[in-house]
Amino acid sequence: MIQVENIEKKYAKVNTLKDISLHVNKGEIFGIIGPDGSGKTTLFRILSTVLLADKGKACINGWDIVKDYRIIRNHIGYMPGRFSLYQDLSVEENLEFFASIFKTSIESNYYLIKDLYQQLEPFKKRRAGALSGGMKQKLALCCALIHKPDVLFLDEPTTGVDPVSRKELWDMLKRLKSEGITILVSTSYMDEAARCDHIALMLKGKFLIVDTPSNIVTQYNEKLWAVSSNTMAKLLIDLRSYPLIKSCYAFGDVHHITTMQTSSKNDIELQHDLHEYLEKLKHQDLFISKIKASIEDCFMVLAGSSSNTLHSKKIMNSTAYNYQNDISIRTEGLTKRFGNFTAVDNITFHVKKGEIFGFLGANGAGKTTAIKMLCGLSKPTSGIAIVAGYDVATQSEQIKKNIGYMSQKFALYDDLKVWENMRLYAGIYGMEEKKIAYRINEILIQLGFENEKNKFVKALPIGWKQKLAFSISIIHQPEIVFLDEPTGGVDPAARRQFWELIYATAEKGITVFVTTHYMDEAEYCNRICILVDGKIVALNSPKKLKETFAAQNIDEVFQLLARNANRT
Repeated sequence: MIQVENIEKKYAKVNTLKDISLHVNKGEIFGIIGPDGSGKTTLFRILSTVLLADKGKACINGWDIVKDYRIIRNHIGYMPGRFSLYQDLSVEENLEFFASIFKTSIESNYYLIKDLYQQLEPFKKRRAGALSGGMKQKLALCCALIHKPDVLFLDEPTTGVDPVSRKELWDMLKRLKSEGITILVSTSYMDEAARCDHIALMLKGKFLIVDTPSNIVTQYNEKLWAVSSNTMAKLLIDLRSYPLIKSCYAFGDVHHITTMQTSSKNDIELQHDLHEYLEKLKHQDLFISKIKASIEDCFMVLAGSSSNTLHSKKIMNSTAYNYQNDISIRTEGLTKRFGNFTAVDNITFHVKKGEIFGFLGANGAGKTTAIKMLCGLSKPTSGIAIVAGYDVATQSEQIKKNIGYMSQKFALYDDLKVWENMRLYAGIYGMEEKKIAYRINEILIQLGFENEKNKFVKALPIGWKQKLAFSISIIHQPEIVFLDEPTGGVDPAARRQFWELIYATAEKGITVFVTTHYMDEAEYCNRICILVDGKIVALNSPKKLKETFAAQNIDEVFQLLARNANRT
């Protein structure tokens, strides 16, 4: 169905695609798995006849992508990574418009989009630009399917989408596959790889491996262990100091480690020695178990990510801040209404100083509205919110001076150098001149960016950009930092390095208030608050929540609580 041979694409001096070859069978789901910036979008644009390759050739259903581009465009559906429908048109108007382009109607292929459209139907008169992120993606998929394409190209369809909507979309793709539709889908979510028939792990314009998910996992030849204790941040440091450790990363509620193959110790001896070593370092509630690798573990080995790891001792304090009695954020009955619509409904919670507090919810749950109030950008309709000792209703300017904020979308200046961005934001935050140079140098050393300080930000990999953006958000050493989906689109290694920075920040006494759609990241938080339809439905530590709901992981907890949400 799709045949690609030796495709290459270069922009200026950058090889975006390097000798890409693949074969996709009719009626299968083929996944391109990799981080933002790996070349996935460029490949999709070439295959959908939007962009010409520099070298190589490709065919769709026997049609050449260059010679037969007009025919191909009538037989494919393309859903780009960024929402590209007409935001000023309603849901219904967008669907009718795309149906007319392909000389069909909504009714003709309604059975293909029925499950999605039934969720959209209550909002069919609403402008597309006013939909939530999850609903926008559902509408875009409906428009891509309206003419019943032979091949469906989906470029990052689940980025920024909550776990419930992600599951729904993949269930939909399975049904489309049963209709004989061939699906090429890209994603940075490694857990989605297992749902594909074949996958290609992609990094820096190259395919690292192309195979079935099960075959890729089978080829993993490292000794892999899961380790946890009562102090996970310190555990990361201590594990990396153990002589037989080859690599160590945070993976949800445990750390994944690989051990040296040259060790003469058998698995039982190794487990016993490691347990003894960690006990001597005052770790309690120890769990050590040999485990099977996931696609994510395989990706990290294939990408050679161990060499790029930030060294924990470099970025973390040896002693954690004792935050038990200090409160950074306190809300009582916090409510925000827009006309007759209640976006945030009477929420009450507190966040301790130095705590990593996860704020979770499906798209449309009210997270963004709540954060805007806490940041002093929106006044509550009723209730109280005290942030860094200041009232959000009357002291918003003082709040802004004592918080940091990192948005979901990268917000630094691409055409400024690394140090220039740091200097600019330090000035905006009102830092004293004599402190700015010191903090810039301190952050550069912490990130290992000494050699990159004069590079333009646009030249940095996405993972580096995110780490830089985070560091700039705390350059003025605020009491609280708000992180809105900080790791969307980055590769697994970069995500884990990012969370090491979060650990380090919390240990300095800075409160971290974070939203994420990666449920494994929620496991890193001290406590989690889950919002459904503007209300708090659960608030506790990850461990307690899993015990309460008899769940294996936080994703199960979230699915249980959020799947019946009315707002998506």
